[in-house]
Amino acid sequence: MTDCTLREYTPADVPALSMLWREVFGDPLRMTAELFALLPDMGSCVVAERDGRLLGAATVLNGFELVTRQKKRPVVGYLYGVMVRPDERGKGLGRALTLEAAELAKRRESTLLCTLPAEAPLYGWYRKLLGFECVLHRKRFETGCAPREAVMEMSSTEYLHWRDALLRGKAYLRPSNPTMEFARRFCACFGGGLYACGSGICAAYLDGDTCVVKELVTRAEADAPVIAASVGAFLGAKTAVWYLPAREGEAYIAAAPGSIPADCVWNLSFD
Repeated sequence: MTDCTLREYTPADVPALSMLWREVFGDPLRMTAELFALLPDMGSCVVAERDGRLLGAATVLNGFELVTRQKKRPVVGYLYGVMVRPDERGKGLGRALTLEAAELAKRRESTLLCTLPAEAPLYGWYRKLLGFECVLHRKRFETGCAPREAVMEMSSTEYLHWRDALLRGKAYLRPSNPTMEFARRFCACFGGGLYACGSGICAAYLDGDTCVVKELVTRAEADAPVIAASVGAFLGAKTAVWYLPAREGEAYIAAAPGSIPADCVWNLSFD
């Protein structure tokens, strides 16, 4: 690794972190502003610097609990936004940042750690680095949009209340209130939000003329196409895409083998 210092971020780092995030991921500054405004309540960030110049960073969100039939709810750390300046790549900096972020998650009482690799080859990278395997899968669905059910916009507090009720009796990852609020603001940055529709709820945003449903929770899986189509129409989209948990399918969350039940409901991520 290059000669640099790894440390936990401070508020003074936020402007440089926001610009680096935009450079690496292309996300609008409004989204990064929402992230860093809520980050102190959701987790923290490790930065790498040399001579006062920010070289890279890795964020860890500790705002999740694993809800099962057990009384104790383990805190789950979610590795997010590992980024390195283009001219500093290939020197082991991403590896060092990821390992330091994992340690930071543990210091913040996370007993489980997971991530959503941005690309398929990264599953192998996380396997070598942290011993992670793909523990959760999802299945992609698509439909045309049509206003078949009424749609109601929700606050993050309302959404969490409905989500807990719909998932009662199942294993699921529960975001904290600040993390759920970030999900709402994340969707809002891209023309969406949190919604109630028919028998379920969903978090969705726009990508061109496509409604991307990041999470869809309903009592009856058969209702999912109606909800996705209705929310898509509400947002003015032509097509709606959504994902549901699946035993087999597209690789999704990576974590230590056996740490998260295979039937755990997640489907709320920030990719």
